[in-house]
Amino acid sequence: MTTTDHDSSAVLCQEISGDARRQGDEILACARQDAEALLGREGSAAIDARLRRLEEARSEAARRRDLTLATVFVETRRLYLARIEELLESVRVEAQKQFTARNGFDLRESVINLASEAVKGMRGDEFIVRLAEKNRSVLGEALPEEIASRTERPGVKINLSWDPRMSDDGPVVTDAAENQVWDNRYCARLERLWPQMRRAIAGEMFPAGAEGPEGGIT
Repeated sequence: MTTTDHDSSAVLCQEISGDARRQGDEILACARQDAEALLGREGSAAIDARLRRLEEARSEAARRRDLTLATVFVETRRLYLARIEELLESVRVEAQKQFTARNGFDLRESVINLASEAVKGMRGDEFIVRLAEKNRSVLGEALPEEIASRTERPGVKINLSWDPRMSDDGPVVTDAAENQVWDNRYCARLERLWPQMRRAIAGEMFPAGAEGPEGGIT
């Protein structure tokens, strides 16, 4: 082999080696690009998944917050209404105490008014007014005429019955046959009128628009 042939072979080898290196570099470059693209897609999916988890966590936190706020509102309202009921009950109890102590009113005048009011609402001309025996000395025996005069019903007849078992002040009025009964004793009257009274009291204590009767008091 001549020197020229040897040189030509060396050049060819160099060209082949160079071409192989170029092809290898191209393959590596393509592989690198493919890898980067794959990693990019996986990274994007991972980010999307993380964002979805964050949104789900945010939604769950909002749901729990709303649930907690609703629970707090319901409990606060329950305590508020319970407090109003306590106040109203204290008013009722105090009223009963005032009746029992006879504070601020004339028992005799009160009995005459309550008995005549009952008679006005009943049928017939003859009635029995039952009263507590303990009050006989205070009320006296002249009550029938005074009660009859307050009824403004000519010819009405009133009889008294003093009951030693009665502990509550005020009259119980019946007709002669006891078919009609009107219990106008103080505690019975308060019990009967209390629903109407409590609404009126609540309306004064808690005006509408301030969570008063229209806010749950009935």
